[in-house]
Formats: sequence, C-alpha cells, structure tokens
Amino acid sequence: MKKFLILVAGLAAGVALWHYFSSANEDSSNNPRERQSAPVKVITQSVQIYPAVTDEVTEILFNAQDRVEKGQILIRLEDEEERLAVDLAQVQIEDARGLLGRYENAVLEGAVPESEVDSARADFKAAEVALKQARLAVAERQIRAPFDGIVGIPNVDIGERIGPDTMITSLDNRSLIYVDFEIPEALAGVINISSGDALNIVATTPAYPNQEFTGVIAAQESRIDPERRTMTVRAHIDNEQDLLRPGMSFDIVWTIPGQSYPTVPEIAVQWEREGSYVWLVKDGIAVKAPATIVARRDGNVLVEGAVQMNDTVVIEGVQRLRPDQAVEVLE
Repeated sequence: MKKFLILVAGLAAGVALWHYFSSANEDSSNNPRERQSAPVKVITQSVQIYPAVTDEVTEILFNAQDRVEKGQILIRLEDEEERLAVDLAQVQIEDARGLLGRYENAVLEGAVPESEVDSARADFKAAEVALKQARLAVAERQIRAPFDGIVGIPNVDIGERIGPDTMITSLDNRSLIYVDFEIPEALAGVINISSGDALNIVATTPAYPNQEFTGVIAAQESRIDPERRTMTVRAHIDNEQDLLRPGMSFDIVWTIPGQSYPTVPEIAVQWEREGSYVWLVKDGIAVKAPATIVARRDGNVLVEGAVQMNDTVVIEGVQRLRPDQAVEVLE
C-alpha cells in the first residue's frame, strides 16, 4: 500500500512523499513518516467586499464573525435622493402609460397619426428604463453578501463617506476547505476523477492533535507541468463544524493502491559484486537470495527479489555461511 503525504503550512508550503509498506512484516506499518518540500495551497471561498458607489454610511447591519446568508444586507448607504428618483420615475412611467393608451385609442378613430403613437410608445419604454436605473441606484447603496459565509471586522463607521476603493469587510465560506497540491508525474495515472471513484484523504492539524478530518480529492489539472513534471490536484475537506481556518497547517495522508514488499532487518542485507542479497534458511539449509533494496526505514529495508512472506532470514553469522550449507537456528 502506498501513502502520499502532504504537509500544509500557512497558505503555500507542504510536502509530498509516498512510501511502500510491507505485507510481510507487521512492524513495518508503524514506521514514522518522512517529509520533503512541495508547493501546496490552502484556500476557501473568500472575498473582500467593496461598495460600487461613493456615499455616506447610514447603517451597519452586521458584527464581526456573524454568519450571514446570500443577499443579506450588510451596509446601507445614504439613498434618499435615489429613492426620490424612483418615485419620480414611477410617476413618469404612469404618465407615459396613460398617454400611450389615449393615443392608441385615438389612432383607431383617425384623431392622431401613427407617428404620434410610435413616439408615445418610445417615451413609455424610456420611462421603464429610467425606473430600472433608479431602482438599481438604490440597490447599489445596499451592500449585500454575495454568498453564505462569515463576515470579518467592519472597516467602516456610520457617517463615514466611502467609495469603490474602501474595503468594507471580508466574507469567508468555510464550509469546505480546499487544498491544492502537486503530485509526481508517476502518480498521475492513479487520479481519475471522471471514473466516479472517491479518492479519500485524512487530514490532521496541530490545532486539534487528536482529531482527524476526512476529505476527498475532487479535481485535477488537465496537464502535467512540463518543467516540474508534476500535476496539481485539489482536495476538499468538510468543515461544517467550522473548526478549520485558512492558514492552519495540515498533515494530509492520501492512501493509494501500491506494491507490497517484504521487510527484513537492515543488518541482514549483504553485498557482493552482483548486488545485494540476504541469507535464508529453508529446511535447515542456507539459501542465498538476491534482494534489491526498495526503501529503508528505521533499521528495516523493503526488498524485492527472492524473499517470500514468512521466510526465515539470517541476521547473525552471515559471514560464515555458504550456499547449501547446513545451519542450526538458535532461538
């Protein structure tokens, strides 16, 4: 079984390494994990909210860390003039509608030319546009949340005149934490989001040392980076309890299918011109078995070769052994 580890630190730091775990030695699964640098990004759905127009703040309708819903009004700006413009536009549209109706009736009797009806119809449409514009001007002075989330500290005060360059507050939707990280080109074939198979990850953070957070790899880049020979993938972590924050550090473990290898003590491995090997005992006879080292971990090595599960491996007295030599195994 392979495990792919990512260390997320801040907003762009991490590690990526995969390990082979032996199925022939139960102790090999308890080895500590190694880490090395690799770029990682942790993001959420976040925005900074700015007004579209310049005017005076009349109401602040939220507090820091409030949970708000999409469309909820956060700030009201002075809009008396704009509301009067709406009232005026409504009067004008009623006048235009009435005039158009009278002209349409009169043209049937031949009292007015068709051109007058066309002009009245154009005036009515212009009045409709004017009403929409007036209502839009009022709406621009009601600063609303673009999505569900949690607001930050208000950066404005009542009576302050603000404009499009004034940041009112931040808004974060932390229900999902997104983690972008790179995987080696050799693992690109493991990722197949379109297959529908869930690729699960497990995340831990120093903020909650005894708690694990599960996530799913949900997206992948369409190409391999030609310089780094890596591919970017994205995982998301469910944060409905709102425990996680952008900027936290995470250890993320991704378990993927891999090759199993026997594990032997490092002192059992011997070397000669042809390469590495170990001595086995089969039916009381010494057997020299080629064994290529795959990885080293805490005094053990993963090997590939003629070593099988449950083989008896010699760790002492190897210098005196010869092929087919009778041996006595000491407890």
